[in-house]
Amino acid sequence: MRIADGIVRLLEKNEVKYIFGIPASTFAAIHDSLNDSKIEYIITKNEAGATYSASKYADTSNKLGVCLLAGGVGVNNGINGIADANRNKVPMLIISGDVRQAYSGKGAIQEFDNVSIGKVLCKHSYKITKEEEVFVELQKAIDIAMTPPCGPVMVVIPTDIPLGQFDGNIDIKSTIPAAEYDDEALDKAIAEINKAKKGLILVGRGAKGISKEVKELSEKLQWGIISTPNGKGVVNTDFPYYIGNYGFCTADGAVEYVENEQLDCVLVLGSSLGQTATRDYKDVLVRDRKVIRIDWDKREFNKVFKEDISVYYDLKKAVVKIIENVSPKETGFVKPEMNKPYVKDHTGVSLRLLFEQFPKVLPKNSTIVCDMGEFFNYAFKYMPIREDVIFQTSINYACMGTAVAGVMGSYLADKSRTYVTIVGDGAFYMNGMDIITAKEYNMPIIYFIINNSMMALVKNGTAAVFGRPGAGKLHFLQGSIKPITEAMGIETVQITEVNQIYDIKDLMVNRTSPLVVEVITDGSEVFIDTDRVNVMKSK
Repeated sequence: MRIADGIVRLLEKNEVKYIFGIPASTFAAIHDSLNDSKIEYIITKNEAGATYSASKYADTSNKLGVCLLAGGVGVNNGINGIADANRNKVPMLIISGDVRQAYSGKGAIQEFDNVSIGKVLCKHSYKITKEEEVFVELQKAIDIAMTPPCGPVMVVIPTDIPLGQFDGNIDIKSTIPAAEYDDEALDKAIAEINKAKKGLILVGRGAKGISKEVKELSEKLQWGIISTPNGKGVVNTDFPYYIGNYGFCTADGAVEYVENEQLDCVLVLGSSLGQTATRDYKDVLVRDRKVIRIDWDKREFNKVFKEDISVYYDLKKAVVKIIENVSPKETGFVKPEMNKPYVKDHTGVSLRLLFEQFPKVLPKNSTIVCDMGEFFNYAFKYMPIREDVIFQTSINYACMGTAVAGVMGSYLADKSRTYVTIVGDGAFYMNGMDIITAKEYNMPIIYFIINNSMMALVKNGTAAVFGRPGAGKLHFLQGSIKPITEAMGIETVQITEVNQIYDIKDLMVNRTSPLVVEVITDGSEVFIDTDRVNVMKSK
């Protein structure tokens, strides 16, 4: 058989069900071999859509996301999705085609040194130069991607190598090393928690999937919970001990609680404690409090704040062990009011009021995939999350377009749920063409496109910092996106008033194709993250 056929079989052996990308001559033999495989090749409209989708697939399924991309332009178009996977520590394999070896260094079409780019973006980047190393190196790369802390890897394969014949063994043994967790540090953490009278739990994206355990621990300790924007949804909003979003666009009650409550201890679960998790690195979260941090990535410890106890451990196993070994507490916890009441000081649709209605209209077992844009201020701070709802975002790398294109990967990872994407008009113009891809593959994704015809995050932010909006055309031509998506053959409805969201409730159920909901507003409702603005004003 051809080496290309063996590559596809090796991917099948590693339980790959989907590959994302755009066909190119530099991997033509592998593309041809997919004709004889059950692996489905999802052809996107832009390579960024492929890498975003592979990243979201890996994030949702905890399995390997795979991209098959042209060397040079293909990989370079997909850089943002690879960087997104890197920041979110999800396992992704990028197979990059390359010019045939005889052409290397001679200026061939689409020739580029993607291995060097991969070394910056990925855990591992390697160019195959010998036929006999193909399968060993591919399996090695997959194992590196899947070894916690996970991340993207890149393997570059010149176009002539997959054409070679192969009759050997492709049953390469996987060698993912077993983690050696720090039981001694976890025991110290348990002792400190038992000693503390009153504490606070902060959950980040690393706590996704262990909602039950986090809430059980909170109830036993009677400690409140705050979540980072990436950790939003780990705990449902109406949980008795949930205080609100903290970090970027912090809930009002969370600010008051962190700054004024007498706390002995802060327990950090699965957060890198980055800028968006700490209100621009304000130490008020940890000042004069014992800090216990549990994470699967040793590189994160003590990077931002000095920690008293750093615990390298699988988060779920650690939380279960803590539950089993801590004593119940009586702290007298009182859940604060999450946010101040709404005050109408604008015209047009209120995004705050719109998002506050989401729990009442979203189908059961929905997953909200939130893109980047001014609207996320309101989503992070004000949007309630039901217990059956999952919330996904990627605020650390914060690239516009990550959700409108990447939601396809989330959907393919678990088709049993309803997927609702929130995206701004700016991100739609960047990566919205992959809504056509969703239609072509019969993905019943619901896209809420917030159309305020401006780059509102930039406009309002620069005005708050410098007293005037930034230069350039921050306002778009006032127009509707509906004719664009209808021209794609996508069912589209418009909302110009908040209560109209109830009119589309039935449209979101039992779908077999995408739905676009265009929310038209004038952008006069302004919400600025004051922590970030204050830092931008400072020298």
